[in-house]
Amino acid sequence: MTNQASRDILSAGDWSAEPHGDASADETREVVDALFRRHYLAMLRLGVVMVGSREAAEDAVQEAFAALYRNWRSLRDAEDAETYLRSAVLNRCRSWVRRQATQKATRPLMLVREQHESPEDTIVSRDEVGSLVAVMQTLARRQREVLACRFVLEMSIAETAQLLGISEGSVKTHAHRGLQTLHQRIEVAQ
Repeated sequence: MTNQASRDILSAGDWSAEPHGDASADETREVVDALFRRHYLAMLRLGVVMVGSREAAEDAVQEAFAALYRNWRSLRDAEDAETYLRSAVLNRCRSWVRRQATQKATRPLMLVREQHESPEDTIVSRDEVGSLVAVMQTLARRQREVLACRFVLEMSIAETAQLLGISEGSVKTHAHRGLQTLHQRIEVAQ
């Protein structure tokens, strides 16, 4: 994503509630812009795995970055920004999934990839990943969250446990069961 595109997305947010405190609004925008460039793709991948829709994932991620900007002053430490973003994206994705479950709506699946592949490779990969995302959508919510944190975001067991508010043992259990279920369902699909 280009610097201009990230600025456009950030400028589209609700900046009426300017942050106060030590950092000026311009400094805060610069910091959030840098965080956006650094973490957008990882957050988008997490969102797509959680909801199965690129559009819904983009909305969740953009809302999370806008919320980070609005709540910048309330962060105890700037180092907490990435954790805040992960939690915000996960929570927004959970809300989206709950809304979809009540509406019984289906959404198209799309692949989030960096643009280093040829169009032919992208089409083949999109089919493969689309199938995997579809199978992941059938997992229990907690298993899907743990697998997304562990394998999409490449978080440690401890980081995953902290982010999801569960014990490390639960992370291991949900990861094991989720992987077993994925393996079984992928074998059945073939």
